[in-house]
Amino acid sequence: MATAKGAVPVWIMPLNEVAEAFDPRTTKFDVVIIDEASQCDPTALFALYLGGQAIIVGDDEQVTPVAVGVDMTEVQKLIDAHLPKDFRSRQHYDGTTSIYELAQTAFQGVVRLVEHFRCAPDIIAFSNDLSYKGEIKPLREAASILLTPHVVPYRVDGGRIQSDDANEEEAETIASLICAAMEQPEYAKNDQGKPTTFGVVSLVGGRQAMKVDTCLRNRIEPAEYKRRQILCGDSAQFQGDERDVMMLSVVDAPPADPPLPLRQEGAKKIFKKRFNVAASRARDQMWVVHSLNHETDLKPGDYRRKLIEHAIDPGAWERELQKQLEKTESVFERRVLTNLTAANFVVQPQFKVGSYRIDMVVVGCGKRLAVECDGERYHGPEKLQEDMERQAILERLGWRFVRVRGSVFFRDEDRAMEAIFARLDELGIQPGVTLSNLEPSHKENALVQRVIRRAQELRGLWKEKPFTEEKKREEQPPGSRSRRGGSNSEQEGFLFG
Repeated sequence: MATAKGAVPVWIMPLNEVAEAFDPRTTKFDVVIIDEASQCDPTALFALYLGGQAIIVGDDEQVTPVAVGVDMTEVQKLIDAHLPKDFRSRQHYDGTTSIYELAQTAFQGVVRLVEHFRCAPDIIAFSNDLSYKGEIKPLREAASILLTPHVVPYRVDGGRIQSDDANEEEAETIASLICAAMEQPEYAKNDQGKPTTFGVVSLVGGRQAMKVDTCLRNRIEPAEYKRRQILCGDSAQFQGDERDVMMLSVVDAPPADPPLPLRQEGAKKIFKKRFNVAASRARDQMWVVHSLNHETDLKPGDYRRKLIEHAIDPGAWERELQKQLEKTESVFERRVLTNLTAANFVVQPQFKVGSYRIDMVVVGCGKRLAVECDGERYHGPEKLQEDMERQAILERLGWRFVRVRGSVFFRDEDRAMEAIFARLDELGIQPGVTLSNLEPSHKENALVQRVIRRAQELRGLWKEKPFTEEKKREEQPPGSRSRRGGSNSEQEGFLFG
């Protein structure tokens, strides 16, 4: 792109700036790409006039315009006055239909992208089941993600709805969990070596997010707040965005007469879209924080219950799916594995990478090699293109492959194995290495409990030092604050109190 930008003029701009910068009557681009089109209402149509061709990028399973505060009677008058009665889909121009949805009715050739690179597999599994019929292929390798477990349920005792439709106990709990996590070394940096970022999504309105944000801003130094890219909002505010760690606030409290009314899709699938977006923003870890007994307070099929149950057992959906898949065993694969283990290499058969499986992976010295056994029964000509496409995707993620044809192997087993051993030597993979770098860490519960205990301690400290006292400290001139010595001050260096 650095080379091409001088030859090919490319403008990347927010939609409102496009309207100010370009006149559709005089400006024409070869191609106009509207990204996050599912959030754009019909006023964005003018952008299509700027290009000879248009690419509309979006997702009709994500949050779409809701026309909050718009007088729909006035909108209907405008539709009646300016759009002919025989105009196709005239009712879709009421401000609640996205450009992506309009494009679906006008154009053919929708290309669906199913490879998913953002979330840990356990995180995206909820949205995959809820909105995409299991067709999404998560490609992040779970074992490579530093924070575990990837989905955490947390129930708040005593949470209740206040007069402003927010759950203050739940909001304060979320703030304390974030502050506690920021003190732990495991949350210092993400897999890219950058500060671990945090986000909070309220599943019921924006007031809950505002309460969490207010609490965090009173407890965290502004510089640290910015460095961690903390954002609190609703699903729409997070669309197109992500954070390393997300806290989802269910908000609703136990009713006097359970269960709560059923919450499913809603008008224009609005609740389904909100839950889908909320549950797909976390890269490494998602906490589902709630004040409910999901078995008594929520009806079966309720999206809130589905989300809580997913957090309790993220693998349940996948296990159900696996029951439908026929498992086969290849003599060819067993022979290759026997040769490798006989040479003291550490081998992991049927290694899972997102939604894919590799026949076997050889590991050692912090490196790994994927071994694919192409036998006539299991990798026939009809699967060759599919296998090559899968390999190309995984190679983009850093995987290295060696493929062995069954016809070659059974003619000369030793010669076929020599090619694998040569590739292992080339990559510097040596025999006799343990599998510790592949096996999931068993410290995940210890880490979560450490965060929870520290969060409880912080809430106790906060009760002793209300916001007003903290604000006074924040307003003191730079350098006037003193830090106490010892390990606690090191942990709390960026936290007030």
